[in-house]
Amino acid sequence: MKETKSLLWDETFPSLLLKGEGTAAFLQGQTTADIFAQRQLERTFLSCWLSTKGSLKALLEIRMSNDRAEIVVIGGEINSIIDGFESVIFPADKVKLDFIQSIRRIQEINNYKSWKESNSIWVGNSDVIDNEISDFAKATQEELEIWKIRQGIPRFDREINGETNPYELGLGDLINLDKGCYLGQEAIARFCRSKSLKYQLRYWEAYGESNEFDIGKKFFSSNQDEGLKKNVGVITSSSRVNNDFFNGLALIKKNFLDQDFCFSENGDSITIKKTISFTNPF
Repeated sequence: MKETKSLLWDETFPSLLLKGEGTAAFLQGQTTADIFAQRQLERTFLSCWLSTKGSLKALLEIRMSNDRAEIVVIGGEINSIIDGFESVIFPADKVKLDFIQSIRRIQEINNYKSWKESNSIWVGNSDVIDNEISDFAKATQEELEIWKIRQGIPRFDREINGETNPYELGLGDLINLDKGCYLGQEAIARFCRSKSLKYQLRYWEAYGESNEFDIGKKFFSSNQDEGLKKNVGVITSSSRVNNDFFNGLALIKKNFLDQDFCFSENGDSITIKKTISFTNPF
């Protein structure tokens, strides 16, 4: 019997570089991670970059070394990040923004635990890394799409849409509530005090016709007539697994989070589950 190799998430991401003695302090005020604490651990770590109203603008992976920070943009639009950083960098900050080549990032695919808990490798020497990963197989685009959806990894212009916040997307574990001031902190504090969110991200799967599961399509509480069914949520990601089987991600309203099923506009049943990586808010 042929042995099945474990799969790898092997993808190249846009990246940027901050350098200067003020790098750590600058990132401390711009992202949700405790940069000073993470710097001591000498490893890559995930963090969020928010708007002033607390919505997620980018999901970042950061590596600190001395007075430098390499930043991989896992989800988000790099030009928006560059413009946002440059608009608030002043000479007194003692930090400079530079452009670097995209970074190849590798991580073993695991279907049983959160992708946030697994180690990643940033590739510097391709010959060396190819020897190290010879026991693995690179996931196909289709395999990677299915895995990302099941994990609930948010993507730009889908789940990262200028309105959703990290708690709604299951990224509350990337927010350090004890650090000092940072961009979006006041809004995050309000979310924590009120413990009230409009939506939470969920995985869904269903059988039906493709036009029922396009991005932006709504889910409903029943398959009854229009007067009885209520809007449950909206599709943010959708993937066709085979002829009539689809899965994806959706933002589900808080009042319907305890439901395991909902319905498409045409009445087809849809199964709803928590994504693998979702961290409960608060």
